[in-house]
Amino acid sequence: MIKFSAAILLISSIIFAQGTQDMEDMMQDMQKIQACMAKIDFNTLAGLQEKSFSVQKEVEDMCKNKQRDKAQERAIRFSNEVMSYPAIVQLKECSKGSAMDGMLEATKTDFKNHHVCDGMNIDFGMPNSQRIQW
Repeated sequence: MIKFSAAILLISSIIFAQGTQDMEDMMQDMQKIQACMAKIDFNTLAGLQEKSFSVQKEVEDMCKNKQRDKAQERAIRFSNEVMSYPAIVQLKECSKGSAMDGMLEATKTDFKNHHVCDGMNIDFGMPNSQRIQW
């Protein structure tokens, strides 16, 4: 019984130590991400948000006026433009190697398999009632 209790204590200590190390690693990762994100120009992101509302309206109008090809082209062009913004590039860089890695790419609309006019619930920005205050 003593050997069994000692084994349980040893295993518990190892598991706790591993969990503690994982927590420390996560905290270090979060601090790195935080330091990296401090370099991002959030005024640029606010401007990008406003531009996204404008482009969304443009695309909606094109779709309503049966200019599907033009709307699709504009949506693709804006999507590519957004992904090349320095602030977005920095966000992608900050998230590399973390749990957030790839999140920006995952939110990018697949315009090869979806037409923007067929899914006007695709939102280029936040709904008007949920604008982010940078």
